[in-house]
Amino acid sequence: MISFRNTIIAASAIMVFASAAEAAQYRVTITNNATAGGTYLTPVWVGFHSGSFDLFDPGSAASGPLERVAEDGNTAPLSASFSGSGVDATLGAAPIAPGMSVTADFSLLDDGSNDYLSFAAMVLPSADFFIGNGNPMAVSVADLLDSMVDSVVYTVLNVWDAGTEVNDFATSAGNPLFGFPGGQTGPDQGADENGVVMLASGADYANFLNVGDNNVGPLNFDNFASLATIEISVVPIPAAAWLFASALGLLGWLRRRTV
Repeated sequence: MISFRNTIIAASAIMVFASAAEAAQYRVTITNNATAGGTYLTPVWVGFHSGSFDLFDPGSAASGPLERVAEDGNTAPLSASFSGSGVDATLGAAPIAPGMSVTADFSLLDDGSNDYLSFAAMVLPSADFFIGNGNPMAVSVADLLDSMVDSVVYTVLNVWDAGTEVNDFATSAGNPLFGFPGGQTGPDQGADENGVVMLASGADYANFLNVGDNNVGPLNFDNFASLATIEISVVPIPAAAWLFASALGLLGWLRRRTV
């Protein structure tokens, strides 16, 4: 017979495994699909939530945290406003060039609290262009978390104008990446526009103030097949498998010792 003490030890080992199994690891990979010479992205904020976190509404004024992303690429205020809504992180540590990918791993629950993904990043160069999903339920990962699929791929087709800052190359962020003169040298330097969030066109670059002799042709993202691709996939967890095997091994060892 297995003693009561050993039974408790074995049960505890299995409970540790069960706790680990409640959350699984998922990898988010974001790729900038711009063509050579095209737009860059700032590090991308990603948040998993229950579907209740609304990043923005087209036709309405941008929130303060979204303004900081759209104008400066600063995701800290957005992450702070998201606190308590789910799991979030910022991917990448530098401007994300055309063709470049960034990744991060997330520990997500399958209880409905992490079923949807929201994202946001500034588009460079610009005064306040950004990518993001206004519909909080646009990117569902529920089937992935329920192990019905191995990955979810979302194609980013739209760029948004936050309407918070006048489009002006004299104060736009990212100019040095393209050899453009002037540009932003600190946060929140452009003139306030006091507008609303609306779709941006790649042709809008030709209408920026102080275009001068800048070659904005490659920045026309209307010519891109997509702005970016977001892939969420399962990450194998050998450690969890090892833990399970260890728990089973412990049970076998106890049985041999006490029977």
